[in-house]
Amino acid sequence: MTDDHDLTTNAQAELAALPRERPAGRLLEERTVKALRARGLQRGRHHRASWLITGLAASVALFAGGFAAGQWTATREVTTSFAAAHEQTAMHAAQTVQQTGSAYVAALMALARFNDSTKSPGVEEGREAAAAALYAAASELARLAPDSPIARAIASVLADTDPNLRGDQTHARNVVWF
Repeated sequence: MTDDHDLTTNAQAELAALPRERPAGRLLEERTVKALRARGLQRGRHHRASWLITGLAASVALFAGGFAAGQWTATREVTTSFAAAHEQTAMHAAQTVQQTGSAYVAALMALARFNDSTKSPGVEEGREAAAAALYAAASELARLAPDSPIARAIASVLADTDPNLRGDQTHARNVVWF
């Protein structure tokens, strides 16, 4: 071969214009893949399904792990909330009783407005819920202030009126409402 200096300027331009690579045709690619598979150097396309299954399994594992972590965190939060509720002060408890009592009375007033206008089963259900809540409150008040004749009289009257509201009040009831 001759040096670049021996070529004419026209020949140098023609050489520079030639492509550096020639695209291999589809046939060459197919022959190469077939030869690699025959020698065991390349796996077939059926292994793409195994990658898909592996990816799906990893996704399910990740989802389950996230779910378990969320449940664990929520359980810790609920436990912390219950511990904080047990540590509340007597003043906070008294304020809660006041707010809840006001809400109870307001709900009864709203229910009374529907009492005359409709024979809805919701009104009867509301009456039953109100009586049960009043009975439970009177029972707890009787436990809290055993010397209070008002609390005992209310609990006694409610128990005599509705046999479903009778029950053994000697044990403490723990109710958690969500």
